[in-house]
Amino acid sequence: MAQPSPYTPGEISRAVPGRGDLIAEFEERLSLLVDLQRLVGRIHVAHGERGIGKTSLLRAYQRIAEKRDVLCIWVTAGEKTGLIAQLLREIRRETTTWPRSAAASVSKLLDSLTVTVGVPGVASVTKSGGASEERADLEARELEEVLRAVVKNRDRVPALILFVDEIQSADADGIRTLAYAWQHLQAEGPDLPAAVFAAGLSNAPEHISGAVTFSERFAYRPLEMLSTGAQVSALTEPALALGVSWTPSALSMATELAAGYPYALQLVGDSAWTAAGRPDPGGVVLDEHVDRARRLVDRDMSALFAARWSSTTPSEKAFLGTLAWLQEGESGVERSALAGARGVSTTGISTVRSQLLEKGLIQTEGRGRVRITPIPGFVDFIRDQGENPHG
Repeated sequence: MAQPSPYTPGEISRAVPGRGDLIAEFEERLSLLVDLQRLVGRIHVAHGERGIGKTSLLRAYQRIAEKRDVLCIWVTAGEKTGLIAQLLREIRRETTTWPRSAAASVSKLLDSLTVTVGVPGVASVTKSGGASEERADLEARELEEVLRAVVKNRDRVPALILFVDEIQSADADGIRTLAYAWQHLQAEGPDLPAAVFAAGLSNAPEHISGAVTFSERFAYRPLEMLSTGAQVSALTEPALALGVSWTPSALSMATELAAGYPYALQLVGDSAWTAAGRPDPGGVVLDEHVDRARRLVDRDMSALFAARWSSTTPSEKAFLGTLAWLQEGESGVERSALAGARGVSTTGISTVRSQLLEKGLIQTEGRGRVRITPIPGFVDFIRDQGENPHG
C-alpha cells in the first residue's frame, strides 16, 4: 500500500532540522522558567523571510514547553483589536477551563478589564465599576497584574509563555505595552516564571524599534537558509521513519535544487516522493525521481513568485525590477544607488521601501542597504518580468 508523503510544503513542520542551536537556547530558557522559577527577561524574536520556518520553530518551542506543563498562550498578531486584546482573550479562553477556585482570581481581574477597540487597531481598556467609565490606553501595569494572577496558581501553571507569531503585524501600542511590562518585570518581578517568544518577517526588528526605543530588551535571532547537512536530515529522517531511504546522489540533487530554502526543500521531498510512487517500506528515492520532481518544483515556485508579484503595485514592481538588476549575488544594494537608478532622492523611495519590507519581499542588509528576499530563483523571476533598465 502506497505511503503518504511525510513532507509538508506550505504546512507547519514538526521537525526543525538545522535549528539545533535555537532549540538548545530555548530549552535552557525553559529550565530557567520551570526549574528555577525565574523570569526570562528578554523578549526573544526569531525573524526571516516567508517559508524559512519561523512558525514551525515557534510551534516546536510550544510542544517542548507543553511537555513540561507550561501554560502556552499563542496569538497571531495583526487583528484589528490589537496585540494585547488578543493575548487577554486567549488567557481568558485557557483559564475558563480551570476549576472555579483556581480560576477565580484570574476571572475577576479579566472581568474588570473590558478590552475594547478605540482607534482601529489600538487596544484600550475600560475599567468596570463606578458611575462613569474611564477609557484609556492599556498600560503595562494592567498586563502585569493579569500575568501575576495566572502564574500565582503554581499547582496548575509552573510557568507561562506568551507566543506571538507574525509580530511585524502587531500594533505599535501593543508592542510598546508588552515591552514596558517586561521592562518592569525585569526590575520588580524576576521571580515570575514567564517569557515571551515571537516570530516575524525580516523587518520585525525595524518594526519593533519603531515602537520602542530600548531594543536591548529584545533578543533577535535571524533564521538563515538551511545548511546542506540540515537539508539532508530534513529529507532522510521523515523517510526513514517510514522505512524509505534516499541514495546519496539523489540527496545531492535535491539539496542543490532547494538551495537551503525550507519551503523549496519540502516541495522537493514531496514531489520526489510522488515520483517514486509513494514508496512502501524498503523503497528508495533515486536520482530519476528527483529529476522528475524538478518540473513540479519549478512550477510551484513559479506560482509562489507570481502570487507575490501580483500582490505588488506598479511602483513596487518598478522598485523590485531596479533592485533585481542592480543586485549582484547575495549582496545588498546601497539605498543611494537604488534611488539614483530610479531618478529620485533617497527619501523618494522610502514609502515603497517600507511597503515592500512589510510584504516580506525585500530585506535590509546593514546600514542603508537592501536586497531581494533571498528565495532561490526569485531574483531571476523578477528580472524576467521586464527588460534590464540599465543595460
